[in-house]
Amino acid sequence: MTKAQLLILLSAALYTVSSNALSPDAVEGKGLYPACHVCHNQAMDPPLGPPMWGVQRRYKKNTLDNEDFVKRMVSFVKAPTMESAIHDEAVVQLGLMPPMPLPDEILNKIATYILEENFLPPCEHWRIAAKRAEEKGDIEHAKKDRNQLKRFCN
Repeated sequence: MTKAQLLILLSAALYTVSSNALSPDAVEGKGLYPACHVCHNQAMDPPLGPPMWGVQRRYKKNTLDNEDFVKRMVSFVKAPTMESAIHDEAVVQLGLMPPMPLPDEILNKIATYILEENFLPPCEHWRIAAKRAEEKGDIEHAKKDRNQLKRFCN
């Protein structure tokens, strides 16, 4: 390998590492995220809140850009309402989350972390949900969760 090829390879590797890195606000938000994980823990049985993987996907799908993502998430967690909820199915099953009485600066950092993090699919959540749905005789819901397991969890 030539020196030029090695430099190109190293540059590409460094770009990949840095492009996946969290912003400074997201790094701070990651340290504050345990306040959210208490309820949004995918392994909870019964769950208190939907796994963050799904929350993130819904917000990304239903917001205009990163700024809108953070703004809408902060607005919702400060004062959750049925009208501002993005995850209707979770609200029906789990109820509306309580308001988070944290300063906007902290909520912005947590929301930025949620925006930027690459959360793993909630495989354990789907296993638990499929089992619970089968026990209740809700075959349609169990089938939906099993399909998610096959699609994302191998």
